[in-house]
Amino acid sequence: WSRLVFVLPAFEIQEEAPMPGTKEELLDLWRSGAARPFYGTLCPRCQAPTDFDRWRGLPVAQGVRVAYEVPWRDPWEPFYVGPAHGVPPFDERFLQYGFNRISQACELHVAGFRFVVLDGAFVAHQGFKVATGFHASHQAELQQNRLLFRLFRSDLRRRYPQSPRHC
Repeated sequence: WSRLVFVLPAFEIQEEAPMPGTKEELLDLWRSGAARPFYGTLCPRCQAPTDFDRWRGLPVAQGVRVAYEVPWRDPWEPFYVGPAHGVPPFDERFLQYGFNRISQACELHVAGFRFVVLDGAFVAHQGFKVATGFHASHQAELQQNRLLFRLFRSDLRRRYPQSPRHC
């Protein structure tokens, strides 16, 4: 358990739609088009390893449970819950927009963590993410953090020299 993180499938909910409180409510919104996987139109690869189709197809069950394990893939940026101790700290060099969650998941992978997706739990963002909804400095921040990410990956090789994993 100390080397597991629990991934919460992440969704965007249309601004006017009610925030779902259960998986059943979320699935109803998804079927109607009022919900979709987080960043589903802006960066589908950034959430793809969660495997939303698999999660949607699970039989409805009571409570929260571990549903399945997924391998880390770049450029995944999962929302997760991890143990209080042992998770590498967030690299605070990643300011503003871009590569913050990607770098965290990458380091978890290199550090030997496994990713398991929870059923019966999810996170939701009110409003659909759209390309025109970002602030003016978004692209500059993204470019700066893209360059920083290259340095970050080099740092990981030094920090985890025995790890067979990389990103």
